[in-house]
This record gives sequence, C-alpha cells and structure tokens, in this order.
Amino acid sequence: MATTAIVLSGGGNKGPIQVGALQSLLEHGIRPDFFVGTSAGSLNSGFMAAYGPTLEAIPYLADAWRSATQQTVYPGNPLTIAWRVLKGEDSIFTSDGMRRLIETHLPEGVTRFGQLQCPCFITAVDLQSRKLYLFGEDPDGPLVEALMASSVVPVFHPPVLYHGLQLVDGGVVTVTPAGVAMDKGAKVIYAVNVSGGTEPLPPVHGALKVFSRTLDTFMSQSLFEDLAAAAEEPTVELHHIHIPTFNEIAFNDFSKTEEMIAEGKRVTDAYLAHPQPSLVESPRGVDELRHTVPGAREYTPRAWR
Repeated sequence: MATTAIVLSGGGNKGPIQVGALQSLLEHGIRPDFFVGTSAGSLNSGFMAAYGPTLEAIPYLADAWRSATQQTVYPGNPLTIAWRVLKGEDSIFTSDGMRRLIETHLPEGVTRFGQLQCPCFITAVDLQSRKLYLFGEDPDGPLVEALMASSVVPVFHPPVLYHGLQLVDGGVVTVTPAGVAMDKGAKVIYAVNVSGGTEPLPPVHGALKVFSRTLDTFMSQSLFEDLAAAAEEPTVELHHIHIPTFNEIAFNDFSKTEEMIAEGKRVTDAYLAHPQPSLVESPRGVDELRHTVPGAREYTPRAWR
C-alpha cells in the first residue's frame, strides 16, 4: 500500500476544526503512516501520534481543546500586558499555561518522539538564524519542547530557548508543510488546512488583532508557495482539504470549540464524498544534512530549493 501522511496546518485557536477533520478521515478508513504538523497542527499531530492514529484518540484530543481558555493560553489583562512591555519581556503573554495544558493532556509517561504510537514530524523556526527546524527524526527528541516551539506565536508568547536556538511557530515559514511529508516518502497526502484563504475579510482594529491578521496573511502566502512547489510531476496524490472558516474570530476566543469540530467534520465528509486530488511531484531526495541540535535538524522548505 502507498505510504499515507496527514499534514495539519497552523491555525491558532481554529485547531479544533482539524479534530473534526481527523474524525472524518479516520471514519472513512484513512489511517496515516505518519503525521506532519506545524503550530496548532503540531499539537493535533503530536496528540494523535501519542494516542495512536485511531478514532479512539479523538475524544482525548477534543477534551484538550475544550480545556483551552483565554486565561490558560493568553493570560492577563491590559495592565499586565503593559507591564510586560515596559519591563522589556520577550512577549506580552506568558506560555506557562499552554505548557501545562499540553503536559496535562498527553498520555502519562509520553515525553519523547520514540514513545509515540506512530511517527510525527513537527516544524519550528529559529529567530536567530531564521531557519526552519524539523523535530521527529530523533527518537530521543523531547515532545513537549517541540510542541511548544512549533506553537508559540512571536510577540504573543516567548520563544522557546532550546540548545542555543530561539524557536517559534513553524507556520512563520511554512504553514502547511506538505513538502516534509513528501520528503518522508508519502505517496498519498491529506493536507488539512485551516488557515485563511484568498477571500477578503472585514477590517480589524486594535494592535494585537492587526498583528494577528498580518501574521495569518504571511502564513497563508507560505502555504500556497509550499503547495505550488509540489506540483511538477504526477507521482504523489495530494488531497488539499481547505477549511477557511471562523476567520473573523478573535485570536483569544476559545468559545467555538464544538462548532469548529462539527464544521471540520462536515467539510471533510463532503470532500471525501467527492475527492479531487492534485497530483504533485515526488521528492528528489531528502535535503542534505544541515545544522542540528539534539532532537531536531535544520530543514529547508521545498519551495526554497
């Protein structure tokens, strides 16, 4: 059988949409050989790989998202934000609550990539070298650090300090890392993309909302570059499941979890009823070994080669 990968995009608090999409894929008998994720997609990928790529894992993943709240992920108020800015902190929010949320909902004792039920590859960006790093190849790589590094949004959360690197959201470079899946030998790819599309959105106001929209715009462009770079030779089957809903929701609004899960399942069910795969190129070989740190190595996106 062809090697199958599920690739999950970034999307911040729209991550629950992917829970519904994953439920639909599994209900249709699509069981991946491995996951690839970035940002919110890294959380969903890591949790699914930890519990196992089966329907039994979905309730655990859904419960984790139901536990996410504004005060957990983006704690504080305008006064605490102003104080952190005056003190010269690296972010306007702390990330302690997000780390506890991840640690609490992972299976007990699962702390390393080698303990996962199936392979999982996660991306993060180093702010110093401005290069992308790939976690998941080293079985001793630390799972929580990788999930945090891939998920912390610059300015909102502090970078993860890891072996001399300052790691942040992998979506800054590649929001849907389909190229990673191809480099790992996937012949069938289901890319669940919950980032924004090309449709116009209403104006945003407020510095944080403007920054959030700017980052989402940049990440959306990297998505289409990643997918376009994979379209030369018809040897890999790519299913791009784009679910660009809930784009008007505030970045710190976690009140729509149930609606998002339902929407992710609805759209994916509809797609799988009439799938329209794109045919994309086969990898020309894994990129040459570059700078490494324990648990991760520098990874060059396909669009840059």
